[in-house]
Amino acid sequence: MSEVSKHFDFIAKDYDFYKKRNWFYYQSLKKLLKTLIPSGKNVLEIGCGTGDLLATLKPKVGKGMDISSNMIKIAHQKYPQLFFSIKIPKGDSWDYIFMCDVIEHLENPQKTFLEISKVMNENTIFVCTMANPIWEPVLMIAEKLKLKMPEGKHYRHSSEETRFLFESAGLKVVGHDFRLLLPIYIPIVSGLINKYLEPIFNRLAFIEYFVITKS
Repeated sequence: MSEVSKHFDFIAKDYDFYKKRNWFYYQSLKKLLKTLIPSGKNVLEIGCGTGDLLATLKPKVGKGMDISSNMIKIAHQKYPQLFFSIKIPKGDSWDYIFMCDVIEHLENPQKTFLEISKVMNENTIFVCTMANPIWEPVLMIAEKLKLKMPEGKHYRHSSEETRFLFESAGLKVVGHDFRLLLPIYIPIVSGLINKYLEPIFNRLAFIEYFVITKS
């Protein structure tokens, strides 16, 4: 068992607690995913955790993969209508594949993206989201104060590094953007900042995301 899988097995019991504590971020992430991935599609999630994001998308066929067996057990209990596994399922045709807040934990991202490319076809769209690396100091302070989920071993890739990892795995970046300038909820303030200032200070926003196809 890898260090990363041990970490997520350990925090699995508290995973949903931290998601509820940071509900504004997760609600915003769900909204973003819904704009990128329509309901009623065949969808695979890599790093599915306890299954909430996948279930939110209301897929026709939905499968989730996670290296933490404890996360998978909880996901099965919460969403028995979906399929969860500790390995990437083979033999399916996917309209969309997505991965959220996972790339920073991959021990060999290029190998993972090569595996993902093998289950993609020419029409599959791969969506990958992550925390903007410029927020790392804030995230580490929040973790010290126990305001967010413990990250464990991780590495924040720059935009250029991330793009290179995709391209070296035979994938093509067709979209790249940032979203959610203020990821915490402050009544009135959060709405105003994210609506009016985010377009101006776009590259400072908390969520960075890529839209990818096969080359």
